[in-house]
Amino acid sequence: MKKASCLLILFLISIIGCKKFVEIDPPITELVTASVFNNASSATSAQTVIYSKMSSNNESYNLEQNTGLLADELANYSGSSLNLAFYHNAMTAALGPGPWTNAYGYIYDCNAILEALQNNTAIKPVITQQLTGESKFLRAFWYFYLANIYGDVPLLTSTDYKINATISRTPRAQVYQQIITDLTDAKNSLSANYVDATDTIATIDRVRPNKFAAAALLARTYLYLGKYDSAEAHATSVINNSLYSLPSLDNAFLKNSSEAIWQLMIPLPSSTNATPDGNKFILISASNNVGISSFLLNSFEANDLRYTKWIGKYPTTPNPATTYYYTNKYKVRSQTTAPTEYTMVLRLAEQYLIRAEARAMQNETAGAIADLNAIRSRAGLPNYAGATDKASLLTAILHERQVELFTEWGHRWFDLIRTNSVDSVMGRVAPLKGGTWSLDGHQKLYPIYYYEILSDPNLTQTPGY
Repeated sequence: MKKASCLLILFLISIIGCKKFVEIDPPITELVTASVFNNASSATSAQTVIYSKMSSNNESYNLEQNTGLLADELANYSGSSLNLAFYHNAMTAALGPGPWTNAYGYIYDCNAILEALQNNTAIKPVITQQLTGESKFLRAFWYFYLANIYGDVPLLTSTDYKINATISRTPRAQVYQQIITDLTDAKNSLSANYVDATDTIATIDRVRPNKFAAAALLARTYLYLGKYDSAEAHATSVINNSLYSLPSLDNAFLKNSSEAIWQLMIPLPSSTNATPDGNKFILISASNNVGISSFLLNSFEANDLRYTKWIGKYPTTPNPATTYYYTNKYKVRSQTTAPTEYTMVLRLAEQYLIRAEARAMQNETAGAIADLNAIRSRAGLPNYAGATDKASLLTAILHERQVELFTEWGHRWFDLIRTNSVDSVMGRVAPLKGGTWSLDGHQKLYPIYYYEILSDPNLTQTPGY
């Protein structure tokens, strides 16, 4: 968490000799100048540089790897203490697991932008509206993850050092209220189109959130809160929009895919021009960090195209011969040409599965099955033919989420927790991974890095750590 006003200065004060601000295509990872909010171009750069930092910091991969190891998605091939701690469900505060520091950095930046845009007469109202919407969306995005990873977390909506340095945890219900408020404001403020560096002209790049990205995250948030009518309504608004469709499995994760609701562009300069997911998940040796677990491999139905299209194999030489499996949703590990893939953050398949679950919870059986079949059909599977009672249908939807959304931003881990399945699944899985699972519930949440506890006298540690 940002502890001093000097960090705001790092965000706002000039880089001596800087001749050009960051642009949307392509983004770079520079900070911005003192006059950042004196014109629209530089103000836009202040916003888009946050997306660049998210990509450069490997936020997608780190979250996917860590929650995948915690859950039943990934097998550990690394000897690192942090990887083993996740794999054995034995996190410690000393290891500083999770996105706490980076997430609060992004939130702080968003708060700084929101404050600077208030009563700003140097920037046109339409651009102020777009940037305000993006900052509120991004603040909500990271509070969503903080609340689901750590539980009660400090709710910071300003850059006031005196407040931020001594703040205590805010009840998760209150954090969720702020998430809903921010996303609702963002949905009302953001353009329906994806915009370029002008903030008003439409572009094919889906690397800045639009109105429907806010609706998509609202749909997920309402689902987590058990507000199923609202979850269904927001998911429907995305599904019915002509911008989005379900392409083939081969094309789903390409840049500007018709399935993409929001992606992260690869910042330049980049040594690989590949997504963090492709660069780190694709196995090139048996000593790579992680691979697909046997639990996930055995979850696919026969003839599921996601198994053949989205699971890669790395065979070793004999003595003994072993085949390692890895996530292959992204096909490019490294390249020197222009990138062909962007990191997927929000995509259409999740919206179908959100609506299926919301409909099932409201006893809209036919609609729930239709949404489930939309996902199954693309995977080459027959229509759902199982039992249609609510419990059976919800089990089928949870399974479909497991084999559709694996290693994407922690879905499996959060699904196990929010559906109260985590104890039954991890009580079986954790011992097979060499760990233990406690029914006291503390392993469902991350500990806070001990340094943060030492720095803030009012910040308490996650119970059980």
